[in-house]
Amino acid sequence: MSLTTNSKHSPVGISVIICCYNSSQRIGETLRHLARQQFPEDFRYEVLLVDNDSTDDTAAVARAIWDKEGPAGIPLRIVEELRAGQMYARDKGVKEAAYDSIVFCDDDNWLNPDYVYYAWKTLRENPTVGAAGGSNYPVTDAPAYPDWFPEHADKFALGVPGEESGIVNNRSFILGAGMVTRRKLFLAMYPDEHPTLLAGRNGSKLSTGDDFEYCKRLMIAGYDLYFEKRLSLKHFIPRQRLMPEYLERLLAGINDATPTIELYDLALRAHRRNKKKNRWRMLLLSPFRIIFTKWGLMNRVLIDEKNTLYYLSPIDLGGSHEMKVIKKFFRYAKSVEPGKI
Repeated sequence: MSLTTNSKHSPVGISVIICCYNSSQRIGETLRHLARQQFPEDFRYEVLLVDNDSTDDTAAVARAIWDKEGPAGIPLRIVEELRAGQMYARDKGVKEAAYDSIVFCDDDNWLNPDYVYYAWKTLRENPTVGAAGGSNYPVTDAPAYPDWFPEHADKFALGVPGEESGIVNNRSFILGAGMVTRRKLFLAMYPDEHPTLLAGRNGSKLSTGDDFEYCKRLMIAGYDLYFEKRLSLKHFIPRQRLMPEYLERLLAGINDATPTIELYDLALRAHRRNKKKNRWRMLLLSPFRIIFTKWGLMNRVLIDEKNTLYYLSPIDLGGSHEMKVIKKFFRYAKSVEPGKI
């Protein structure tokens, strides 16, 4: 139940962003679950579908379903993003969103009836939380899951991060499927001068890692990741995606993204080790620590000492393109830490 009015970037409401590429066969049940959301009378939400360069009739199918089954006063808006890549679609959706709070709902995510409301409530109750998520369970039209599925279930955006609600920074990521975040914060993590390194799914290519990259940037800037046990969804996995060929493509996409994510992890580890220490003192000590560690005179991890020098140094020490992007973001992150945006 909802009122029909909708104020631009209102704090009392949430935008549900669905990024779609050729989603006409999947979008129906996702929209029906969104149409059955339960919430207080003074709460608002919208469904914002981003058509990411689809070649099928995704937009027409979605419009027909929502016109027939969508609740009164809850709008479905459809926008286009012609750059192929899930991260580009998310960026487009966030920029178009009418609310400060955001849910990223994949085109095959079936949200529980109270998901949208508790997503908003989680952000409202936890001001330092940058991203939140819940429990993601599988559902399929296949007669049974293959023997290999339990080992690789987490690769399908599934999992239960904990038993009780709370900060899960030690886990270092929130799954993009069902992720809850803030509009201003998302835009602050990806200004034009700090573009994404991982664009996510790209048409039929199973690229990945964009949600992980977002979480790493949030943590570098000082925000928390949060598990909310009241958030629950079903991730529909059609039988075609339970074939060995699909798993092989999925693992290839993960492997492609892993080196970049590992660079973020190393940078984040350096940040955590040094954030409460005097920067200039650590910078002066780092070359000696590197030498003494190489000689076996100090019981330290060499890669950590090298990263301390690399990320604290104000001068260009070379490194890969990805390392340079991350280092540049480190300097920028101080301007978007909690309380500054």
